[in-house]
Amino acid sequence: MGNVGDRPSRQQESQPPLLRRAGLYLGLAFELPGTILGGLLVGYLLDNYFSTSPWLLITITALAFAGAIARLVQWAKYFAKKRNGSRVKEDDIAH
Repeated sequence: MGNVGDRPSRQQESQPPLLRRAGLYLGLAFELPGTILGGLLVGYLLDNYFSTSPWLLITITALAFAGAIARLVQWAKYFAKKRNGSRVKEDDIAH
C-alpha cells in the first residue's frame, strides 16, 4: 500500500510496531527461498516439456538465485536506512 502525503495509512498506524516488523521479516524469510524454489520448479517443468535436461533447470535456477540476491540487497538497504533513523516508505521494498 502506498502512503499518501508521506503519512502512514490508518491501517499501518493501528498495527503495533512489533507486528509490522514481524511482517517484514516473514516476508523476507519466504521471499528469498521461494524465489529460488520457484526457479527450480519452473526449470524442472520446462526441462521435462522441452526434453533439454538439465540446461533449463540450471539456467533458470541461476537466474532465480541472482534475483533473490538482488532482492536481498534491496532488503539490506531498506533495513540499513531504517536502522539509521531515516524515513523509509514501505514502497521502497515493494519493487
